[in-house]
Amino acid sequence: MTTLIGLLLVVLVGFVPMVVYALILWWFDRYEKEPLGLLVAAFLWGAVPAVIFSLIAELAVGVSVSTLVRPEAASLVEAAVVAPVAEEVFKGGALVLLFFLFRSEVDSAIDGILYGGLVGFGFAAVENTLYFAGTLMESGVGQFAVLAVFRAFLFGLNHALFTGLLGLGMAWGRSASNGLIKVGAPLGGLLAGITAHGIHNASVTLGAEFAWPCLVAFASDWGGAALLVGVLIWCSVREQRWIERWLEEEVERGTLPRGDYEVVSSYVTRLAERAQALFSGDLERWWRLGRYYRLATELAFNKRRVSRFPEDEGARKRVERLRGQVKEMGLQRP
Repeated sequence: MTTLIGLLLVVLVGFVPMVVYALILWWFDRYEKEPLGLLVAAFLWGAVPAVIFSLIAELAVGVSVSTLVRPEAASLVEAAVVAPVAEEVFKGGALVLLFFLFRSEVDSAIDGILYGGLVGFGFAAVENTLYFAGTLMESGVGQFAVLAVFRAFLFGLNHALFTGLLGLGMAWGRSASNGLIKVGAPLGGLLAGITAHGIHNASVTLGAEFAWPCLVAFASDWGGAALLVGVLIWCSVREQRWIERWLEEEVERGTLPRGDYEVVSSYVTRLAERAQALFSGDLERWWRLGRYYRLATELAFNKRRVSRFPEDEGARKRVERLRGQVKEMGLQRP
């Protein structure tokens, strides 16, 4: 019974904080929510394939490292170099698949950070659970509690930060018209993630001997997280301006009424309209309003892409399709 309670405890402490962080990150994607299936898939990729492939790679390379350097240096090399490279490459595999198979879903930097962050939170949930289980069995509840404070809270955003940097780079590359940026931004994002990961791991490893490196890890991790939050806020403001600009013309075309345009252009008004439908018990209206606002937002985003990339026939077709869907739903007065 005690073992079962301990197992339940480590799973809860491992997963619940990461799920809460993931929901907070998801909130930043305010105007055009990503498909739930893709969000869950991103989290699960980080939790299962990325963890398994990373462990295999780290064990294989770790054996070679231990034969090439002194034992006291091997742990530092493995933590600061091998683990960051292996983990960020395998976590990034989810983003590569996403950008190849579902390119149209990535409209801005917010989407890149969101998917990258979810992969990171999935990875952290499983990694933390494994560490917590080992510590609880070997050292007891006290050490487990200390480790939980560090891994789930003080450094709880780490993996989301590392993979979020790659997601940001890939989203930037997708929206760029310059060929150098298209290639360089994703590579730069991957390198930034590996570097930030390496700094953290090296600092924590050295922190076992000297206390001050932990301050470097703390400053690096939270500084990077603050940077990404700043990008999220800036992008959110920019997305709202895209909606205002690119849907203004649709009012004149008769695609959507002026009143609906005012609602779609304001996150607060959107929220109020849907909340009113929800609290009145009209779940169908609540769902239809959400779909209506999402389609109108996608229309604005795709119109912007066509303006930047006139040769993108896929975006042109989506604009025509979305224009028809928005007009139809507007006429039905959801």
